[in-house]
Amino acid sequence: MAMEDEAIIKLFFARSEQAVRELDMKYGKIFYSLSYNIVNSRQDAEECVNDAYLGTWNAIPPARPDPLLAYVCKIVRNLSPSG
Repeated sequence: MAMEDEAIIKLFFARSEQAVRELDMKYGKIFYSLSYNIVNSRQDAEECVNDAYLGTWNAIPPARPDPLLAYVCKIVRNLSPSG
């Protein structure tokens, strides 16, 4: 069962790498699809999503996004250059 967003954010605040794994398990397919629809490349989409995870790691803390999904989707969009 997917972890609640608040619990994932707490993992980020604790600097636990499990936070990224939980985020990927819960929303990874959404992030990948979003990026793929922009870049039209499987490899580029995977790279953009991985970069978004790093960006999320660097932003939380101090950010405490609510909703988490929309926050990370914005990072994914910003990192997915359109052709």
